Amino acid sequence: MIKIGGLLKTLAPTVASAAGGPMAGMAVKMVAAKLGVPEASADKIEEILETQPEKAMLVKQADREFQDRIREMEIDLESFKAEVDDRKDARSKFADDPTPKIFAMLALIGFLGYVFMVTIQPPDANDDGVVNLILGYLGGLVSGISAFFFGGSNGKK
Repeated sequence: MIKIGGLLKTLAPTVASAAGGPMAGMAVKMVAAKLGVPEASADKIEEILETQPEKAMLVKQADREFQDRIREMEIDLESFKAEVDDRKDARSKFADDPTPKIFAMLALIGFLGYVFMVTIQPPDANDDGVVNLILGYLGGLVSGISAFFFGGSNGKK
């Protein structure tokens, strides 16, 4: 997570508002490029501004350019942050809720049971269209549940 210091917050409020979100890296890169040090971090930019205050105007220009870029991309940082905070809050509140786990287990057992039932029946007893439809639906359901528990959605690395 990118931390933005007080000097940069004052000179570039739009850049500072992006801190902590996915746009933070782009914002800092725009400021760093404007200062002529493309690989600089937020801390390095702060150091540059402290030692070379005449570059403050460049930071303000970068802030305006970032603002324009956001408008071009039609991104509302505040609503995005609210959405991210809402998801974090929901994850923390429902982390111990057993309902998704119970639902996941029932779906998995149902999927495996149906696959077993279709497998042991003679081929002519199965209507291919319905079997494939149900298998596809249940496979997608189990895939989504697996992605939730073991993919990027679970918040654990």
